[in-house]
Amino acid sequence: MFHLLFILVSAEMALVLVLLFSSPLRKLVIKVLDKIKEGRGPVISKTVAGTLFVVFISISYNAMQIQKRALEGGVINPTDEVLLANRILEASLMDYTTISKSSIQ
Repeated sequence: MFHLLFILVSAEMALVLVLLFSSPLRKLVIKVLDKIKEGRGPVISKTVAGTLFVVFISISYNAMQIQKRALEGGVINPTDEVLLANRILEASLMDYTTISKSSIQ
């Protein structure tokens, strides 16, 4: 999960750097982005929002399963504590409010 996130963030950083400086590559990137998103903005935003929502639900389900195991056993082991903290961190980094706002539009 984190590898995909890091690849996505790296690609976004590269795109920002290309758009930051005036160069022929910048003009090309702007033209390509214009052609890609022409008339398909709402469809793309709903698809991305749906995908993020499914991932958020999956992370939440995993966290609930870990909590359920802790309640059944009575004691939570250190591995489960780390896994639960990791899942909660992943869910909070996804920013659920942004997902729900983009799906409304």
